[in-house]
Amino acid sequence: MRTQHGAFPATRWSVVVASRNSADAAANRMALDELCGIYWHPLYSYARHQGIAPADAEDLTQSFLVFVLEKDLFAQADEALGRLRNYLLTAFGRHIKHWQRQAGALKRGGGQQIVSIEASQAEDNVTIDPADHRTPEEVYQRQCALSMIETAVCHLAAEQDAAGKGGQFEMLRPRLDPTQSCSGNDAELAAALGMSHDAVRKTISRLRKRFREILHELVAATLSNPTEESIQEELASLRNALVG
Repeated sequence: MRTQHGAFPATRWSVVVASRNSADAAANRMALDELCGIYWHPLYSYARHQGIAPADAEDLTQSFLVFVLEKDLFAQADEALGRLRNYLLTAFGRHIKHWQRQAGALKRGGGQQIVSIEASQAEDNVTIDPADHRTPEEVYQRQCALSMIETAVCHLAAEQDAAGKGGQFEMLRPRLDPTQSCSGNDAELAAALGMSHDAVRKTISRLRKRFREILHELVAATLSNPTEESIQEELASLRNALVG
């Protein structure tokens, strides 16, 4: 279950919905785990910005993702919603309300661990400022965008490592951001990598192009019926969430 570039498992939710009918359990689990990994921090951040304490927010996130997998929630997804991140947010909101009605009676993840992460690490990525007037929904959308970008970068890093260029990529990784373009930095990189200035510039350009391709595929995987138009709309939504 890999894309034509071999970058990451096919996590399009139509594939996930059909996974229960597939004989490849390992590949199915990989796809589900990746989805859970992408959305863990956004869901956790949403819970925290709802005023829920860190330990309870961790419990809620873990228990929700267990619920998603055990109850085959993707199979019940209304494809008219179109975007997986919105579907999960709606479902998580219901999960939180149920937890609140039960006075916090949910057990931590049903005894299962979906994403191996310490609560302190999760909390490091959450900043709650009383002067921040963003809604929990806006925080969630921003975290989704950041998680998508991080996942795309990690897949690109894995590709480069598999090609024997892991060390080179780690040095060039900060330059994936086009706002960091600077000829002086290129010269320094060229000296450190033993490459010409022009070679460094072309390598950075190639990596940025591949990053955009991976992000494009990753975003398509979260849409029920991806078209080029809907993918571009989703990419625009993620960009807006970052600057909002």
